[in-house]
This record gives sequence, structure tokens and C-alpha cells, in this order.
Amino acid sequence: MFNEKLAELRKKRGLSQYKLADELGFSRGQIANYEQGKREPDFETLKKIANYFNVSTDYLLGRETERVELNNKDGYLIAAHAPKDMTPEQIEELEKFAEYLIKRDKL
Repeated sequence: MFNEKLAELRKKRGLSQYKLADELGFSRGQIANYEQGKREPDFETLKKIANYFNVSTDYLLGRETERVELNNKDGYLIAAHAPKDMTPEQIEELEKFAEYLIKRDKL
């Protein structure tokens, strides 16, 4: 499952295996081995790939079936894996919480 997700995400971004390897600091062979299912990444590598593509490790491993991005009214990503059926009130509450976290971290 990981191999398919990695190849899918790479292709959606229009990246070659060489370019993705360069972006992540891996060899092209390492990316090829992952995509062919010959090797599995260790946890740190998995996290690095997940962060690069802005997905969860569960998504990469096939434990989450859908990748849902939730953007606020200004188009900023506020939740990469939010449920599709969130009400406008829940979205507003999530936006406020995200703003709170940003302000808190600036203190």
C-alpha cells in the first residue's frame, strides 16, 4: 500500500523519482525500491515523506483511505485530514483554534 501511495503522490506533484529523491535527500534507487515494494521505510523516513506531501503516516500506510484538506476562507490549509461533513460552525471553531495556537506560539 505504501508503495502505491508514494507513487501516486509523487506523480500528482509532477515529480520524477530523481526530483523527489533530491528534495528529500534520498537516492533515486531508494525511491524506486519504495515504489516497487522492495523496501519499506523506517519510521523517521516515513515521517519525512508524510511531512513533505502534507499527509499523515496513516494515509501513507493505507490506514486512512481519504485525504481531505480543509481550507479557511482565505485559502489557507487548516486541517489536512478533516472530516468532509464538518458544519460551517465546526469549521469556524477550528479556524479560531488554529488562530489561537498561532498567537500562543508567538508569545
